[in-house]
Amino acid sequence: MGEYFYFRNHLCITFELLWINLYELLKRNNFQGFSNNLIRKFAYSLLLCLRMLSREKIIHCDFKPENILLRERGRSAIKVVDFGSSCYEHQRLYTYIQSRFYRSPEVILGLPYTTAIDMWSFGCILAELHTGYPLFPGENETDQLSCIMEIFGMPPNNMIEEAKRKRIFFDSKGNYCPKLQTSKRKRRIGGKTLEQKLHTEDPQFVDFLKQCLEWDPAVRWTPDQALRHPWLKSIVPPGLQDISPQTSESLPAVNPVRAVKTKDSSAQSTPDHSSSNSEHPNSGKTTEHRTNSGKTTEHRTNSGKTSESSAHRTMSERHHTEHRVVSERHAHSERLSSSKQSSDSRSKAHDQRLSEKNFLPKIT
Repeated sequence: MGEYFYFRNHLCITFELLWINLYELLKRNNFQGFSNNLIRKFAYSLLLCLRMLSREKIIHCDFKPENILLRERGRSAIKVVDFGSSCYEHQRLYTYIQSRFYRSPEVILGLPYTTAIDMWSFGCILAELHTGYPLFPGENETDQLSCIMEIFGMPPNNMIEEAKRKRIFFDSKGNYCPKLQTSKRKRRIGGKTLEQKLHTEDPQFVDFLKQCLEWDPAVRWTPDQALRHPWLKSIVPPGLQDISPQTSESLPAVNPVRAVKTKDSSAQSTPDHSSSNSEHPNSGKTTEHRTNSGKTTEHRTNSGKTSESSAHRTMSERHHTEHRVVSERHAHSERLSSSKQSSDSRSKAHDQRLSEKNFLPKIT
């Protein structure tokens, strides 16, 4: 955090100027995805952030590529931003949280949620960084659940029985029977495997994502468990791999760029808690203001609740922004699946594509 001040009874906080977010980075790379080595570096840094949040029982509630920013051009060091929707586990106030592509099953079904929802989003982010497009590109909440079941099958019976919103998706016998299905695409339950969606045969990477994308949040891996997975062995320091969930709370903070060659030896490990969301205290909906610069402003009263007038002013902006991002991603997904492209389009895409070799540092 840089400075803070009050303007018209609103608390304004300034943060350091960061570079583009990971979604913009994918866009500049023509949505081709990144190498496994680069994804490991991002995964390691994100897990350190999630481990710190888990210790403090803080739920980010909006973990996605747009909220992960590169510190500066030409470097792979990242910071997590936009904590405007975050809350403590014991102070959950809203049910409408998380962007749709990264929304966890327990949030969709109306179950109590914990920091495990951020691990679900984390798994979705890694899959997107690998392929270049969202793992679960649902057109609405019903289609989002269908996307998940297309790969992982039906949710456990205990989750269906305890879900507050089960009548929207299931009948009295627990069969999937959504009341609202506006998507034109028909998805078959269990019709695809995770390997098919990822277009990879790397068993360690697939297993890593499966553990992060478990239906049951109680079974889903924690950040500490994920840090000990063999897929991260090449980048995680040996001492960090030997930790256990019981002993992790006593460990000091770890610099996320310590295992990477960087010129800046004074990099800090703690992610900036910059937020630019406004929340309506009654509706429970979140209104987002995304910026690529990393400078964000948080509008909150001294009691911790967002002013109602500010939420109303920005509600339309949030829907417009989300609609634009979703439309843009669907357009790029269709473009990637098309087998025909004109030579001019290929030339333009080649000119705009950033080479990982020249743009971001290699892991040494």
